Amino acid sequence: MADYDNAAFRRRLAKIPRIVRKAMREAIEKDAEEWVRLAQSIAPVDPEDGVFLKPSIRSEPTETGGQVVRAGGKTTTRQTENGPYDYAVGQEFGTQHMPASPFFWPAYRSLKKRFTSRRRRALNKAVKEWNSNGG
Repeated sequence: MADYDNAAFRRRLAKIPRIVRKAMREAIEKDAEEWVRLAQSIAPVDPEDGVFLKPSIRSEPTETGGQVVRAGGKTTTRQTENGPYDYAVGQEFGTQHMPASPFFWPAYRSLKKRFTSRRRRALNKAVKEWNSNGG
């Protein structure tokens, strides 16, 4: 795995024009919101544990202005005889006792092309705007 230097990455990000960073951040936030909505809509509902699965699907900002979409966590983790078990992971990938009922990655795969197009349009528009304002 690559060793990332966060400070160097931040310096490189700072060189990008503010208007371009803003446009990309807005596009990424919209992508994350859309992914969360779709994943929540197709997440299975289990009468015992499913109550907590849908609200556990969320997006969180990153240090560099991006978004991370996550499912599971404290609300879906249960203590078992073998240690902690995240119900969301079991739903997505299945277990020995239950078939997979994926909701997270199918949502992403169905939206991936839209995300790429949205970010590309936002970037092109922002760069054109920046160039027309004298850069």
